[in-house]
Amino acid sequence: MKKFNVSILAASALVLGLAVAGCTPGKDSAFSADNPVAKIGNVTITQEQMYDKLKKDAGKRVMADIITLELYKQEGAARGITVTDQELDARVNPVKEKLGSPERFQQYLKDKQMTEQELREGVRAVMLRDKLFEKDNPITEEQIKEYYEKNKDKFEGTFEEARPKVIEKVKSRNKRNNMDKWIEELYKKHNVQIMDKDLESEKQVGEEEETTPSSK
Repeated sequence: MKKFNVSILAASALVLGLAVAGCTPGKDSAFSADNPVAKIGNVTITQEQMYDKLKKDAGKRVMADIITLELYKQEGAARGITVTDQELDARVNPVKEKLGSPERFQQYLKDKQMTEQELREGVRAVMLRDKLFEKDNPITEEQIKEYYEKNKDKFEGTFEEARPKVIEKVKSRNKRNNMDKWIEELYKKHNVQIMDKDLESEKQVGEEEETTPSSK
């Protein structure tokens, strides 16, 4: 399954920005085929060369991520499902606390090549996706108990003590089994059309990669 990585937002913004700018006529456009972005001796690398390379290497993945992010927004808006700033803070603020200092948090962002705003928007997208998905694919008490019975040797304490961890495991399995199909249905529901055939790719973004640093 493909993994959702919030750092793709930065690449998405770059590729999309270049594409949009390239469609803007006039000499004042920010994008021009001949605009230089680097120079090695007497050889100049142009914006067009950079965009073509980005499109070839990452275009399909970036396009898929841009589309799915927009699908979550549109589906959430249509159903009145949102992620509040308070909910987002409750997910992001512990990250800062685990890292121990603002300096370490900024270093984390630098290592991930993203801004704090990009991190927040990426986490918001994941949270919104999960809210929508879980509405359509709820786990049952039977599934929770069945998973625990089959894996009780992996958990400490009683069923009730292990319950939160068991629920997370069942939710994770539920995503692996059903996320791709669910996103495929969103593509159909919202009539997604990719005009540039070079950017057609798989239509799913599955369970996310680590979007926040661990406490290690």
